[in-house]
Amino acid sequence: MMRALSLVILLAGYWALLSGQFHNHFLIACGVVCIAFVCWMASRMGLIDDEGVPARYYVKLLLYVPYIVWQVILANWDVLKRIWAAELPIDPRLTKIPYSTRAGFVTVTYANSITLTPGTVTMQVTETEMLIHSLTKEGEDSLIDGDMERHCKRLEGG
Repeated sequence: MMRALSLVILLAGYWALLSGQFHNHFLIACGVVCIAFVCWMASRMGLIDDEGVPARYYVKLLLYVPYIVWQVILANWDVLKRIWAAELPIDPRLTKIPYSTRAGFVTVTYANSITLTPGTVTMQVTETEMLIHSLTKEGEDSLIDGDMERHCKRLEGG
């Protein structure tokens, strides 16, 4: 019940953020009907569980968002400088990065955070490591250093 309620609140907030419709009663009613339908379908499909609605991570995820936004900005700046440089100083490489996150949600968040950061892409995730393509040795080194993994592990209390 608590997960269903958190899903309703999350969907309502997302709808309000994207639509901006607070004055039109018909559109608000349509939003409520859509949210109710999505929650009903998710319940019937058995998706309102810890994997489908990982509500226990939401608060810590709000603390993670500023970190990943800053990392994306820094990586964009780095890629922009490399693109505009005359000699194109890149050194593409594939690296297997071990990880130790326990929860599936946190592992997916870590893999997606790597991919969100320009210059790096998560290509494969196994039980113990991720195959990462990076444009530079510095990008590879920052992943090996494990700063992003440490921030992700804070989501699961580690």
